Amino acid sequence: MHARRATKPLFVFNPIRWRCIALLLVVACSCGDAAKTPAPGVFQTSTPVAESPVSNPRVVPAQMPPQVPVPVAEKGDLDAVKARGVLRVLVERTEEDGLPRLGTARAQDRALLTEFARRIGLSAEFIVADDFAHLFTLLEEGRGDVIANGLTVTESRKARVAFTQPVATVREWLVGRKGAKGLPRSIEGLAGRTVHVRASSSFAETLRTLAKTRAPGLKVEAAPEQLKPEEIAYEVSRGLRPFTVVDETLLRSMEAYNPDVQRLFPVAEGRQLAWAVRRENPSLRAALDAFVLEKALLQYTEETFTGDLDGIRKRGVLRVLTRNNPVTYYLHRGEQHGFDYTLAAMAAEALGVRLEMVVPPGRDLLIPWLLEGRGDVIAASLTATPERREQVAFSRPYLEVRELLVPGTKAPPLTSLRDLKGKHVHVRRSSSYFQTLSALQATYGPFAVVEEAEEQETEVLLQRAQAGELPYTVADSHLVDVERAHGAALGGALPLGGPQSIGFAVRPSSRALLAFLDAFLKKEVRGLRYNLAKRRYFESPGAIQQAKVELASHAGTLSPYDPLIKRYAARYGLDWRLMAAQAYQESRFRPDARSWMGALGLFQVMPATGRSLGFQRLEDPEEGTHAGIFYMSKLMKDLPTTIPLKQRVRFALAGYNAGMGHVHDARRVAAEKGLDPDRWFGNVEKAMLLLQRPEYYRRTRHGYCRGGEPVAYVSRIQERYLHYVAAVRE
Repeated sequence: MHARRATKPLFVFNPIRWRCIALLLVVACSCGDAAKTPAPGVFQTSTPVAESPVSNPRVVPAQMPPQVPVPVAEKGDLDAVKARGVLRVLVERTEEDGLPRLGTARAQDRALLTEFARRIGLSAEFIVADDFAHLFTLLEEGRGDVIANGLTVTESRKARVAFTQPVATVREWLVGRKGAKGLPRSIEGLAGRTVHVRASSSFAETLRTLAKTRAPGLKVEAAPEQLKPEEIAYEVSRGLRPFTVVDETLLRSMEAYNPDVQRLFPVAEGRQLAWAVRRENPSLRAALDAFVLEKALLQYTEETFTGDLDGIRKRGVLRVLTRNNPVTYYLHRGEQHGFDYTLAAMAAEALGVRLEMVVPPGRDLLIPWLLEGRGDVIAASLTATPERREQVAFSRPYLEVRELLVPGTKAPPLTSLRDLKGKHVHVRRSSSYFQTLSALQATYGPFAVVEEAEEQETEVLLQRAQAGELPYTVADSHLVDVERAHGAALGGALPLGGPQSIGFAVRPSSRALLAFLDAFLKKEVRGLRYNLAKRRYFESPGAIQQAKVELASHAGTLSPYDPLIKRYAARYGLDWRLMAAQAYQESRFRPDARSWMGALGLFQVMPATGRSLGFQRLEDPEEGTHAGIFYMSKLMKDLPTTIPLKQRVRFALAGYNAGMGHVHDARRVAAEKGLDPDRWFGNVEKAMLLLQRPEYYRRTRHGYCRGGEPVAYVSRIQERYLHYVAAVRE
């Protein structure tokens, strides 16, 4: 199904306004005026202005008048949503109509759900309610499919809706007016005070609990439901209300433009914000869960970073921009291959950091993404042309090539460049070939340079030329050699000029990284590993055929067990590509694998663990897959919800490998060492390594741990997961 372009019709649910509109229509008709009819399916309202929301709250009737059009009630699960072609997203009208100084959680929710809808071939429509409480009513009635409103997960709300994986974990802050006298400084200082919040908010539940436990006499005053938390906080900053509570994401946004709002202290820690669906829609919830998990694990990869070598070492990762083709980078049986990939992996190993391969949608984005900071280096058989040197800095070369004009099988070969006149040559505009051909026009033209799509790899253009679909194209000599080694009849290739260099490309400001890469290539080029890789990817017909078959016939697949992994990952709301990365790490996709400790199956579950979870035949691919994914989801659920989602995934992976007891020990050691016990990379992983030393493991509950194993395990799965996401988008 093709993705439909996202639209933004706003269905606005505000019963009192609709009654007012109906009354106005009656008055208009009685006066003989023609009434305007709202556009079909679109609720149009105008907001009445109240002098004081405190003294003039708006009362919302329980039902809408029958003559007002409303979204059709449809309660179907994911299949029904896909059949409809539209994902209906329920949101509350927010302050985002104003200048967005900082990205708010609700704005991010809307963007993410638009992306989710597009990902599964749908458009997203936002149904806007002015009244927060009616979001739940609209969902339950089937007027929408998902609530995306920065909802805090509470026990009372769980009784009405099903929450997705958390999209954020936040603190709730008490706020007051900056400079006011006698501001409380602790929860105990709230005793006898009054705090204004909406009765339907999670903040009201928080405050009522505190009134019973730590702040006796605390009064919770109900603010009008139509007032947004930002509006209540604004009135607090103007002295119209004493105090209120907001979550920290909204508070950060407010502090960017309201200097009179004063954050005082947190009243709740680790509150989860999530989306909500109907409880009878498990498939939609599972799809949203997997999407949220993907975004959580990839969030840091989408952040821009333009630092140099020291920053890369500190981050512990080298991000390499590349392309997916049989020479540069591809997957085979779940493992990464390719000549440029091999060199990049060697460089990351020499640097002592993890490797992340980043694949932009088109070749024309390689340099822009590098300059934006979405990668640190380009390794994509990129020719160092003068035009490119004006934008980026190239390392010393790791290949020397010539650009060859290649005729198709149905076109006559050219004896010299003068024969180019009047011909049609097909290349990508972003390629060095386009620049070369443009320069040749003055001497050997005119001839037509036909621009091909940016996602068309040079190898594909060569194959199209061989099939007679293209009259002429251009390719680097090593790519032509690869095709010839595979048996392609590419005769009559004509050099367009002298030798050209292929090397790594970095930002001009990355001088230390460039120096490191130059030293690395000086040592490795012509060495054993380099020559083995060159022979394998440029001279071995078997390896070349393997890569071509992998790209052509296994596109979008990772293993023979993808359907099983997808099915059970969806059942437990996990990203199937993460589970595939774990299965590869455990068994190399071999259901008959057995470890020296007796672990069995694709996910190497211990028999005792399997029996405790209700699984007996772990060697069976289906049962073993179900057992491994169920166990992984259980480990995640057993971790404190105050830990952010992506960190819980990493802790669960470490616990899957080494046992959750050792993870708890490592978190305690991390806290003692001044590290963050709620973060894995650079924090708890360091503490895990300390559990190998007697002075640490002797005073832990679970004792000695081979800490290097879970540290490597989490890193390898994280790295492979990134590769899998780049290779398979859904």
